[in-house]
Amino acid sequence: MSTVSATEVVKVKMAGIEYGRAPDVLETLLGSCVGVAIWDRTTHQGGLAHVVLADSRGDSALPGKFADTAVADLKRQLVMRGASGAALVAKIAGGSTMFGKRGNNDVGQQNHQAVLEQLRAHGIPCRAEHIGGDKGRIIRFHLDDGRVEVVIARQLVKVL
Repeated sequence: MSTVSATEVVKVKMAGIEYGRAPDVLETLLGSCVGVAIWDRTTHQGGLAHVVLADSRGDSALPGKFADTAVADLKRQLVMRGASGAALVAKIAGGSTMFGKRGNNDVGQQNHQAVLEQLRAHGIPCRAEHIGGDKGRIIRFHLDDGRVEVVIARQLVKVL
């Protein structure tokens, strides 16, 4: 008798972080926030953070809320769960300009740049991104193969 593992869809709340392993799917809804999906290519486990703001300024109460704490926590927790730091790769999405025009004070732009800086600082290559625009999106992070589906207005628009 064989057992088949059912896929679990885990919802990631705003400012949250969730973890899983294949065949789980991690999902979140983004506007100006940036979703950071980090995957271990060898163990097929990963984590997804819903980054709301660029800099924690020392606030560590919700590590998923800020780019600087989210990337560090994702890496630390994944390694504690048996992931290899050298096998980690990232994909990011979100950072929309929900109101007005994109500029230096745009929260989406700030979140995007801060996430990229943190990934570089932690030695995690960013393999793909789907950033910007003026619409929110849902991302689905599949831990079996590391793909990230980007859905806008109920239409699959990109697979990272």
